[in-house]
Amino acid sequence: MSGEEIESVRLVFLRDQVGLLPSEQYPDVAANLLVVGYDSPALRELAGYPPNDPRGARGSWIQTRKELGKPFEDDGVARRILVRSWLSEIVGGTLAPRTGVGLVFGKGWLVLGQPTELDHLVALMDDWDDMPQKRDVIGTRIMDAARQALTVW
Repeated sequence: MSGEEIESVRLVFLRDQVGLLPSEQYPDVAANLLVVGYDSPALRELAGYPPNDPRGARGSWIQTRKELGKPFEDDGVARRILVRSWLSEIVGGTLAPRTGVGLVFGKGWLVLGQPTELDHLVALMDDWDDMPQKRDVIGTRIMDAARQALTVW
């Protein structure tokens, strides 16, 4: 398994930690983890779990995390890693600027004590919402601000 795949898997667990992975998706995530080489009894069970029982899947997911040695990480560290990931995705064009800034704002900036390195992005989110006629320009500014934030984040 490549370092990129390992980091991608880590991001899945971090997204779950901050509440961005709905329990209905646990069976699909489990199946994907099996495909990339992870294995445990709970993971195999979860991969075949019915998607219409998210509450039951949650228990299997917690057991899977234990069996795979994927405990919850320090919340601040987890959120900083996710913010960096979202900034990279915005810059790379794989995450829409407004969607990415919304994630940075709601799951990072607010919870992390409003770090000043991200203030410009948050202001641009407001501009996006307030000036729909300028979204092309604002989207470019968001990408530029994300690129700048990556240099210090």
